[in-house]
Amino acid sequence: MTKDFAKEVVAFLNTRNGTIYIGVDDNGDVLGISNVDKTMREIRDIIRDQILPSTEGLCEIGSLLEDDKTVIVVKVTKGTKLYYIKKEGRSATGCFYRDGTSSTPMSEEEIDRRFFASLNYKRTLLSEMPVNRTDLKFETLRDKLRSNDVHINDDTFFNNFNLVTHSGKFNLLADLLSDENRISIAVCVFKGKDKTEYLMRNEYDNKSLIQGYKDAINYCEAINPTYVDVSSRPRKEKRMFDNKAFEEAWINACVHNLWDTHISPQIYIYEDRMEIESQGGLPYGLTEEEFLAGISKPVNPDLMDIFKSCRIVERSGHGVPEVVKVYGKNAYKFSTNTITVTIPFDKTGFNQDGTVNGTVNDDMLSNSEKRIMNVISLNGNLTRKEMCEQTNLSLRTVARTLDSLKNKGLIYRVGSDKTGHWQIVEKNEED
Repeated sequence: MTKDFAKEVVAFLNTRNGTIYIGVDDNGDVLGISNVDKTMREIRDIIRDQILPSTEGLCEIGSLLEDDKTVIVVKVTKGTKLYYIKKEGRSATGCFYRDGTSSTPMSEEEIDRRFFASLNYKRTLLSEMPVNRTDLKFETLRDKLRSNDVHINDDTFFNNFNLVTHSGKFNLLADLLSDENRISIAVCVFKGKDKTEYLMRNEYDNKSLIQGYKDAINYCEAINPTYVDVSSRPRKEKRMFDNKAFEEAWINACVHNLWDTHISPQIYIYEDRMEIESQGGLPYGLTEEEFLAGISKPVNPDLMDIFKSCRIVERSGHGVPEVVKVYGKNAYKFSTNTITVTIPFDKTGFNQDGTVNGTVNDDMLSNSEKRIMNVISLNGNLTRKEMCEQTNLSLRTVARTLDSLKNKGLIYRVGSDKTGHWQIVEKNEED
């Protein structure tokens, strides 16, 4: 029992609060403990002598009577340090974390990360990591800030938005936000329910993260059309997945990703679900319960500040509860190095490929929607003002109609608001 028990205690200390039952087998059958006092002393000795650092106050040992048999109960509280088996040291054979119902060895990278964090090691900010680039431009970021009435002083722009280090060099934050960055965001589409059959990979690279994150959203919203159930009165509208929850999960993935790993967050689309994966795992010092409750501990506070200034996020900690409210806590899966959010598809009323099953058609479009669809089919590069001129609609009506068509999954924006164009979502002929 000695090493296996120590491993279980270490895993809970490093991951989350948990309870260990001694005298119950793997099937849940109660076997009981014959010499309770002796076993409890051995457990105390193991915890005290074989686990480092000190676990004082973190382990509570007790007993309970089940089916007339005594079971020893060890309640473990998550600690604030990196815990390990003394004999094995801070290594993969000595450091463990809880992954579901299993105790899993930590990687060397994770051991280092947790150890430094446990020493109150201050994580280096993106704005403190210099990059070897001198040619960065930020027109996308500038336009986004101006559109949200944020004042820009060209003389102090780099310093005001933390785009240079103290020595004046561009930093990783600047690289991410520049018009031609080196980070690639991808939406990967697979045919079935796993990664066996690959269909396509949509790359959003060589552009500011401010634009790349939105392009990924636009693509995903374009494959999420509105289904109208005309058999009920009043008729009901639904979509394959909740757009708001998806956007919150995706924005969180972009803001809290460990960008210094040079691995970007990704979206994987399968037949029955979407998965959003970001690098970094659970922020150190937060339990799963705290994370899911919306307690915020920004991984990249400097990037979070930029997203707030651009009105992409309003406040910290809002996104996770929004996803949990719609899809439950099980939507989140935590591993040592990643966080994965799973958003299931509800395809009732849709074809297998996700297109609407003959329910969104011309009869269900308003006159203004029909006019806008017609001009886009002829020229998707028209500005809103030009659409006004060709449809005799007001600028406000054009804007509202474009939003309506986008929400119905009939059109999507390609590129930026300034230089991009509108595209009609292609449907199968039977649709």
